[in-house]
Amino acid sequence: MRREPSERLKQVVDGRDLWSCARCGVSLYSVGGSRHHRQLRSQQPQPNLLNRPSNLILLCGSGSTGCHGWVHAHPAESYEQGWLVHGWDDPALIPVRYRVGDRFVMLLLDDEGGREEAS
Repeated sequence: MRREPSERLKQVVDGRDLWSCARCGVSLYSVGGSRHHRQLRSQQPQPNLLNRPSNLILLCGSGSTGCHGWVHAHPAESYEQGWLVHGWDDPALIPVRYRVGDRFVMLLLDDEGGREEAS
């Protein structure tokens, strides 16, 4: 079973998120970042469901720095904003808060690499 995203999946997520941090909007070309599993690996009993576009977002930093570190250090708010998703939920059904330009929007992510504003 594959635990890490495929190269194709990485390209899909990077393109969908415009190589920018979902939480703060900074370009990852300048600061670096990582692909974050919204539904944590430890919470997903079926690893094949981890690596779907709806479950991955780009965040600046690593699991302990930048927005990626912030998400892990503040789980309550991160679940409210969709940056984390409970193991029993489907990430495709849980909106995630994105910084888009100078505003924040709640977006639903699909498993084809698309996103749309949640109603």
